[in-house]
Amino acid sequence: MRAARRAVTAVAVLLAAAACATDAPSAEDAAGPPAEVRTDAGCLDPGVLDALGLELDASLRTTAPQAATRGLPPAGFVADSVLVCDRGDPLRDSAGTWWSVTATRLEGDLGDLLGEVDGTRTPRECPDDAVVPQVWLVDAMGAAVLLPADVVCDGADGIPAALGTLEVVERTEHPVALAQPVTAQASAP
Repeated sequence: MRAARRAVTAVAVLLAAAACATDAPSAEDAAGPPAEVRTDAGCLDPGVLDALGLELDASLRTTAPQAATRGLPPAGFVADSVLVCDRGDPLRDSAGTWWSVTATRLEGDLGDLLGEVDGTRTPRECPDDAVVPQVWLVDAMGAAVLLPADVVCDGADGIPAALGTLEVVERTEHPVALAQPVTAQASAP
């Protein structure tokens, strides 16, 4: 009888220890699953536009792309540059005034930036009304991962400061949604 109690106690201790071990969140659990690696990183990604409070105009859609799955870079991913997507200035053409998104490619020493997204800390929650830049990490062959939407919500410290140390190598404005169409004016006889 005593041996049976010891066996039951040992099993209970092992189950309790296993439960405690699974309760401790890992860095991946805190940050979620790794990001999907894409070869079509861009600021017109539906998830990026949604986070920026924009939607691509139907006249600009050639296909219906799927939003990238966000997360931290998977093991072995080596970032070489950064693509930052942010709301741009209004653009005007013959159709009218457009909302736009600015795509900025940055290069330089990514050490500080990568240190901020290593999964050991939890990003701050963005205020509900905040529109923050969206960040892609891009490797030398053009494969990219889209970081979590709230990764830049660190005020002036953290990721925004790390992005500020990088060199802008290209900046492009993309029209996204027609904000104010040109109205046909009646010509006077």
